[in-house]
Amino acid sequence: MNTSISQEQLYDMSYTLIKKKANSNSFIQGISGIAGFPTTIAVDGIVIFSHYAPMINEIRALYGYAPLTGNALSPIMKSIGKEILFDITVDKFLGQVPVAGIYFNAICAKALTWRLGMLFTIVSSRGEEINRESLSKVVKLIRNLTPQSDIFKFAKPDYNMFKKIVLSVCDDDFITYDKKIEQAMRAFD
Repeated sequence: MNTSISQEQLYDMSYTLIKKKANSNSFIQGISGIAGFPTTIAVDGIVIFSHYAPMINEIRALYGYAPLTGNALSPIMKSIGKEILFDITVDKFLGQVPVAGIYFNAICAKALTWRLGMLFTIVSSRGEEINRESLSKVVKLIRNLTPQSDIFKFAKPDYNMFKKIVLSVCDDDFITYDKKIEQAMRAFD
């Protein structure tokens, strides 16, 4: 881990990075909604390489970890696929309509960017190795932290709540980390 920077500084840098990527992705995806299908599908593919993968690796770099290659990232994304399916489904369904899709593409892009960024901030604060078994729990926790009570609005994550989660699991071993994530999830039961 990057020991020259405090955990709070790492968190602040990560939060700022996610915000920047989410705003940029939201803009790009929103613009693709002007044309509708198939432009939106093409842009979805492009942002994997222009936003999501770079953001994930930039977050890991903040913590002093090596970037994830496609071979390492693919099983991770598969293990959280069910948990992010709602964001993707809404985006694919409502975002394909020309002009009307502008808003839905933008909001879904912002939500997915924040959720992936939060996931990799939490995971990176814990340590370099990623425990794929706990990823779906963390994604569920993130969904509870950023509820979509209205399909027409995106609830940006609460800075202090997210910070508290990240700082509470930093440098934990897998057992302690899993227990803390499960305990945090119980608050939403």
